[in-house]
This record gives sequence, C-alpha cells and structure tokens, in this order.
Amino acid sequence: MNRYICTNRNKNYQTEVEDILISRKQEILDFFNVSDDGQFNFNVYIYNTIDDLVNGMKNRGFKSMPTYMCACYKDEDNSLNFFEPNDNPSENKWSKEEYKNVIFHEEIHGIQSIVYGHQPEWLTEGIAKYLDGTYSKGIKYLLDYINKTNVPTMYELENEFGMHDYDSYKYSYLMVNYLIETLGKDNFLIAIKSSETIKNLSNNLVTKAVDYYNKKFVCTDFKRR
Repeated sequence: MNRYICTNRNKNYQTEVEDILISRKQEILDFFNVSDDGQFNFNVYIYNTIDDLVNGMKNRGFKSMPTYMCACYKDEDNSLNFFEPNDNPSENKWSKEEYKNVIFHEEIHGIQSIVYGHQPEWLTEGIAKYLDGTYSKGIKYLLDYINKTNVPTMYELENEFGMHDYDSYKYSYLMVNYLIETLGKDNFLIAIKSSETIKNLSNNLVTKAVDYYNKKFVCTDFKRR
C-alpha cells in the first residue's frame, strides 16, 4: 500500500489521489510489460499549496526546482509529491480535474524508476508524455511548434532539460515516439534496459526524429542549428 504524508488542508484529498494511483496503475504496468508483485508502492506527500510543495521539496534535499514544477517523483525516497489545487482556481492555476493527469504522469515516473532505475530525463519525460495523453493530437500537430523553433542539441536535452526557452517535453515525446515507432515497443523496452544502448540510441536522436517526422508528414520548412 502507498504510505501518505499529508500536510494539505483537506485530508479527503488523499482518497482522491489514491483512487487515481490505483485505477491507472495497470495502464503503466501493461506498457512496461510487468506484473504488480507489491513493489510498486510509494511514499506520497501532499502539500497544501504549490509554494508549500516547492519549499517542502527543498527542505527534503531537492536542490534544483524548475519554476514550472507542480509535482515530482523523488527517487531518493521513492516518493510522489503533489499539492492540492483549489476547488475554484483562478485563471492559469491548476484545477483538480487537470491535475489528475499530473498525478498519473508522476506515477509513470515512479514505476519506470522501480523497473529500470535512474535514466536520462529526456527518456523518462518522453515516456511519461507518451502515456499520459498530453499530445493526443499527434506528431503532425507537434511539428507546427517544432518547425518554428531551432532544434535543440542532444547535450541540452540530456544535461539542461527544461532550462531553455523551447519546450523540452515536446522534444522528449517526439524522440520516444520515434524510437517506439521505428524499433517497436518490445524492442524499445529491451533497449532501454541498458545505459550503453540508451547512449547509442541518443546519438543525434533529436535531429533524426525531427527529420523522420518531417519526411513522413511532408513538412520541409524547419530550422536546425
């Protein structure tokens, strides 16, 4: 069972979070082709506000906190970390309905970490975005954004994820989608078991993925560094 450490105002929110984690766990296990043998349980922290979440994570040793962070998985203590959105949020604030997908997203990170251990952020975020439905409109829709930006380097995506003006998540999804499409899901899952294979696959990967989908969707007007 998950273990809850709650500081939020509404203790009933724990039940809502638990329902999401339980009801959607099997989707993740099916993707990774693993069975639930009792190891996929987490320490779940729920904070009162997003500021409390950020401060709480810093106090617990999370040194680098991106400004966009609204939840996270912390592998050092196998924890999922959330805050409780307001029932009637102001504009540009998370609603509880929107936040359900964030909870699912972090659970994906947690299960992947248990199965595979520590992996590059572009890979973990790409898989989470592949599963959570953020880009359900498809790759062709993403190209409208990607072809208007300079394609980042793999160095940036491997070492400076989320630190630049472009949306690193879009590129991570594109790369993972490309690998699954070209390798097949089963071969992809085998490949990412090895850090050496991941390193080989990541060689110039972002450019390969962009080129591949531009050719597939007959889009040629894109920029590259």
